[in-house]
Order: sequence, then structure tokens, then C-alpha cells
Amino acid sequence: MTALMTIGPHLFQAIGLNGQEIETTTQANWVDVPRFGMVDGAQMHGFSRPEMSIRGVLFPDQLGGLPDYEALKASQGLGRPLPLLRMGRGFVGFFLGQVTIENVSDLESFGGKKIAFTIELKGYS
Repeated sequence: MTALMTIGPHLFQAIGLNGQEIETTTQANWVDVPRFGMVDGAQMHGFSRPEMSIRGVLFPDQLGGLPDYEALKASQGLGRPLPLLRMGRGFVGFFLGQVTIENVSDLESFGGKKIAFTIELKGYS
């Protein structure tokens, strides 16, 4: 089965650990520069680390993925940056750089038969 994305050794696939939505945010940092008798100017001070949120749903009893999800949480506990690769259009993989796992949260329903999860990453470069 083809991997849709990897965070270090953790594979996201169509069956099992599956990220259904990916939201990416970048932010430029501009500082206001006061100017006498004029409208304030602005000076670029660089960029914040890019952020990415991955949202998905696990059905552990039907499709599996719970051991992979638990392993991802264990990697967060190690506190090391991991490489992020993502499948693009035309089955071309893209290396998106190193990321840190900032937050992992989940919501269980139906006695743990459905687990909605969110994984928040930040760029490490």
C-alpha cells in the first residue's frame, strides 16, 4: 500500500493511520517603524516557524492504526525533530523538512471504536 505521508518512521496510509485534513500556516513577522510626520513604515524581521495541523479519524477495530498512533505519541515524548515527507500529485514524494511534534490530541467516541485525532507540527529548520 502506498504511503500518503510519513513523519519519521510513522506512515500515514489510506487504511490504518490516515490523515484526512492537513492545514499549513506560515507567518511573516513585520515590525512597525514610526516615522515623524508620516504614516508608520514596516520592517521585515523574518518568518515564524511554519505550522501544520493533521486531522484524521481512526477506526481501530475495523481498519487498525491504533498502534501507529500510539507510536507517534511516543515519538513526541522523545523530543527529537523528525523528517516529514508527503506524497504529491502524480505519485511524487516531497521532502518538507524536519518538524517537531508539538501537540497530539484525540477524541474517543463509541467506547473507543472511533478516535478523531489532531497532530500539530512546527518546522525545525
